[in-house]
Amino acid sequence: MKSGPYKRRERPSVFTERKREIALVVCTAVLLVTGLAGAAREVKVIVDDQVISVATTALKVGDILRQAGVELHEGDEVTPGVSERVYGSATITVTRAVPVTLAVDGREIKMVTTGPMVKHVLAQAGVLLRPDDKVSPGMEAGLTAGMQIKVIRVTSEVVTKQVRLAYRIEKRSDPSMDRGKTKVLRPGVEGVMEQKVLVTYEDGRPVKEKVLSSKVVRQPVSKLLAVGTRNPVRTLYTSRGAYRYRECYTMLATAYEPGPTSCGRYADGYTAIGMKAEPGVVAVDPRVIPLGTKLYVEGYGPAIAADVGAAIKGNRIDLLFETVEEALRYGKRWVKVYVLEP
Repeated sequence: MKSGPYKRRERPSVFTERKREIALVVCTAVLLVTGLAGAAREVKVIVDDQVISVATTALKVGDILRQAGVELHEGDEVTPGVSERVYGSATITVTRAVPVTLAVDGREIKMVTTGPMVKHVLAQAGVLLRPDDKVSPGMEAGLTAGMQIKVIRVTSEVVTKQVRLAYRIEKRSDPSMDRGKTKVLRPGVEGVMEQKVLVTYEDGRPVKEKVLSSKVVRQPVSKLLAVGTRNPVRTLYTSRGAYRYRECYTMLATAYEPGPTSCGRYADGYTAIGMKAEPGVVAVDPRVIPLGTKLYVEGYGPAIAADVGAAIKGNRIDLLFETVEEALRYGKRWVKVYVLEP
């Protein structure tokens, strides 16, 4: 009996076995993804402080946000990114951008940012601060919509200044000038002080000065002023005419006659300055009214200070009458005595 040829079965190679294993893993993964994609799962969407839970089969972040009703605006920040895919119970975070205005270096920059603080805005705008610069509000302040942020550039320099020093005014009484009048005897000269000053500027505007040192380079010279002390000329109108006068005294007036009754046994009919003793002569205290001064005495008339008396001291005046009777009749009274102009 004739038998056919014998065929031996070959075993699969190791390489073929590895290919089968890889194909099995890929098929399993596809089945898993397909299963996950087809099944709805819960995704949390956090918008600022609000949490929205959404059941979805979508994988792309942008699709999930649309399904959650979240509308994105310019500058909003989304984590993970809008075009990325998420699997399982994922969490998507949306940080809303707010509009702010940044004023710096003479410019006004309008921008939207997610911040969350002022310092982040400056970093986003590429603003570099110097050590003394100021920021309002502060760097750590939280952002709010419409916030105005201002950067104030602070600089300083030392400058030399000349400061004027005022002169004093010295007054000297002048009895030869009427009261209220003055005359410059020596003009005043201002002094000069040199100062080293630290000047601080904010945005180029000087806001503070600090004197570091000072020295007087020229002393001031005082102004010398003559001040009139004499009463101005005034006019006295009487029934006997008009009289010009400067001084007026209120005095206690008494009366005397030129004979021995009033002047003693040595009376010779002449006054202390050698004038004939007659009506119109009056006795005064020379320390108050100099002898020889022309006067007008209220209720008596024109007179001349030509005599003295032992009892006539200070603001007292003694009026000469012709007779003892007239002197006694006059008695004693207060009167105004006008010192007349020569």
